[in-house]
Amino acid sequence: MSSIEFRVLGRLEVHTEGGTIALGSAKQRSLLAALLLHPGRTVPIRRLIQTLWGDEPPLSAVANLRTYANRLRGVLPGERISGRASGYEIQLCQGELDLHVFAERAGTGRAAFARGDHSAAVRHLGAALSACRGAVLEDLADNEALAGSIAPVEELRLSVAEDHLDARLRLGEHREVIAPLREFVAEHPLRERPWAHLMTALYRSGDPAGALAVYTDCRRVLADRLGLEPSPDLARLHRAVLDRDPGLTAVSPVAVTAGQARTSETAVPQELPVRCRSFAGRAGVVARLTSLLVGTEQSGPKAAVVHGPCGIGKTALVLEVAHRVGARFPGGQLYVDLSVDGPASRVPPRLLRHLGVATSDIPWTPDEAAAVLRSQLAHRAVLLVLDGATESAALRPLIPARGPCAVLITSRSPLMLDGAEHVALGRLSDEDGLAVLAGLAGRAKVDADPGAAAEIVRHCHGIPAALRIAGTILANRPTRPLSWLAHRLAPEESRLDELGFGGESLRALYSSAFRPIAAGEDPLAAAAFRLLGRPGFEVCRTDQAAAILDACPMKAEAALDRLVDLGLAEWGEEDTYRLPPLMRLFSAELGALVPAQRTALSW
Repeated sequence: MSSIEFRVLGRLEVHTEGGTIALGSAKQRSLLAALLLHPGRTVPIRRLIQTLWGDEPPLSAVANLRTYANRLRGVLPGERISGRASGYEIQLCQGELDLHVFAERAGTGRAAFARGDHSAAVRHLGAALSACRGAVLEDLADNEALAGSIAPVEELRLSVAEDHLDARLRLGEHREVIAPLREFVAEHPLRERPWAHLMTALYRSGDPAGALAVYTDCRRVLADRLGLEPSPDLARLHRAVLDRDPGLTAVSPVAVTAGQARTSETAVPQELPVRCRSFAGRAGVVARLTSLLVGTEQSGPKAAVVHGPCGIGKTALVLEVAHRVGARFPGGQLYVDLSVDGPASRVPPRLLRHLGVATSDIPWTPDEAAAVLRSQLAHRAVLLVLDGATESAALRPLIPARGPCAVLITSRSPLMLDGAEHVALGRLSDEDGLAVLAGLAGRAKVDADPGAAAEIVRHCHGIPAALRIAGTILANRPTRPLSWLAHRLAPEESRLDELGFGGESLRALYSSAFRPIAAGEDPLAAAAFRLLGRPGFEVCRTDQAAAILDACPMKAEAALDRLVDLGLAEWGEEDTYRLPPLMRLFSAELGALVPAQRTALSW
């Protein structure tokens, strides 16, 4: 995919190595803008029609929309714009949209500001603002349908500019910020914070009369335009200037220098495990989750559930996204592996301790501890990662109704969480599978024998866990060629034996997924799982399963659906069921064992 940069912070522009792309008519530009403000998400056709034509679209609106989308496909490199039954979406890679770059840098700067490192805040916030060439989509400002999407982004841009000026003021740059502050209040006279900064800067520069005059100007503007008096905070600042309050001359203490630790009563938790070194692909999903977490469209907590079968790379994806956006959450990052840490009732006390709440202040009862946790999260910009969730009811008490926190959840099954974004993960493409393999075994080794590399990827069937095991084996067998492993993986009957290394194996992973229905907990689902591994049942209908399992069709269907919900099976065409290829090998192994051996394997 060629190098490309999409710009919305200013006029809408698209740049490649060959120069600026001509985007065509105003309606084509509006269509692209609407998609760029929601990257990785399908924008409904009705919303796009409203964006392009307002309340009086022509009868040919849908056909015209299709034409504009096709024209944009023709000028944008790569397969960027995808059509869906319900709308269109644009796929972006990391760093291609200036808004994402801006948000990431701004998040780092705001985190520094929150911990009192104003020197770093000035540096990072300034870098963020350098991506802004003007107001958001300023050439499309007259489009009323886009206004609702533009407004939160523009608010973020202005608040970051205010933070930058505030940080400079705290560093003692009061003379240097007077001119940019005057320009800011002239352009945005209804925002009180820059008026306050300008008053403070003038007072510290030895011009109290100028500070008082600024207050008078602000009061007049607010009265004329809004019929309001200045806020209590601004009135108190006015009184402090009149009283020549010594506190007005105070600036930030010495900034934290690089590598110098800053102590506090409670350390900000940084609990994210290391990100997966071989992570590859998933560009659209990463952009979608990043946009959700750093976007300003949704008020209150942001939550996303990433679900899919075991070994599909849910944890790797979530950690990749969490590391990319972590700086946006100055309250810290919390991580809980629910498959290891036991009952969900233990989670609130643990999180409260890590957030600095004294053990003596944590209630004993789970529901009261969860209530205290919600109060903490409602007032702190914390990123919470819950890995390996199995039930929705245990998670609901952990998420507050409002506040700046965000929650990323992984689960093998879809969950019932109101307001959460749900992302279903599937298998990797062969191209992305090769990238995972190369990330571990080495690009030179993979490029030296592309045929064997492709064969290994095919044997792993797009399962990231299998690809990571294969890559790790090759990395730790430096004298063995790729053809050696490709040959060992070729026989299906021994493939699961080969996909294991360092105490981890695909068989063990599949055993853990099978555990909820093993040992008699759901004998019909367990029998259905073994049935799908038998020859002749690669694709199975409900009536076939019901006949073999000696069960009524409704019960057989419920058992098969539970396999899908647990990530053990998947739906095929025309209401059929099947097992993924490597899972099918595991099922065939189970079917060949006697009951005692099956129990031992699943536990």
